[in-house]
Amino acid sequence: MPAAYPWDADWHGIDDPEQARGLERELARELPRDHILAGRAVTALGRRARHDDVLFLLDDGTFAQVHLTWNVERNPAWPATEIYPDFAAWLAVPPQDR
Repeated sequence: MPAAYPWDADWHGIDDPEQARGLERELARELPRDHILAGRAVTALGRRARHDDVLFLLDDGTFAQVHLTWNVERNPAWPATEIYPDFAAWLAVPPQDR
């Protein structure tokens, strides 16, 4: 699936299903119960090089860019998450801002 998305220089698709599942498990581990993504089904699609940012496809067809913290969070604002209605909306954000 990642090959269908036109990634830019800082982002790459996740081609390894095990890596994708690992990032999905990490997100689930980090989420406090009142986080915007808690209980949602997600699919890891892409990752930003040299950063902890991951783009997930959500169960309703929207996209979420998440900055993983690699910690169990208590604050519902973390991990930091931006929701986009579609891939084109995410891609339209200037690379330095995503």
